[in-house]
Amino acid sequence: MQLRQFERRSTDIPIRFKLQNMVGEHEHTLKNVSRGGLCFRACGWVSPGIDIQICIPFSDKPCNLGGRVAWCRKAEMGQYETGIIFNQELSQTALRLIDQIEYFKKTQCKGQRLTSEEAARIIGAWS
Repeated sequence: MQLRQFERRSTDIPIRFKLQNMVGEHEHTLKNVSRGGLCFRACGWVSPGIDIQICIPFSDKPCNLGGRVAWCRKAEMGQYETGIIFNQELSQTALRLIDQIEYFKKTQCKGQRLTSEEAARIIGAWS
């Protein structure tokens, strides 16, 4: 079993992705992200080893990353958790934005239940 190199951050921001040899993009929600990879929930099985292109659509500069599906496992409600290893580390800038979104969501919403995407739009990190 391989130990994780990077701290994971829980978040529910949406991502867009395109699998190798797949027509069109799909949009799903992150479960967590780190400098080295991420986990998201998908509606169907994604085969480990497949190359993937991911976009985190920040407003100023979308974060585009290549990676590989490391694992996929059945989750509740007919979904699948899918783990991705990035080809190169996620930038500190992108991680800081995600941290700011989650911090705002937890501290500034005064009892409102916002998604990470809604919080990101409020602070101007999302278009």
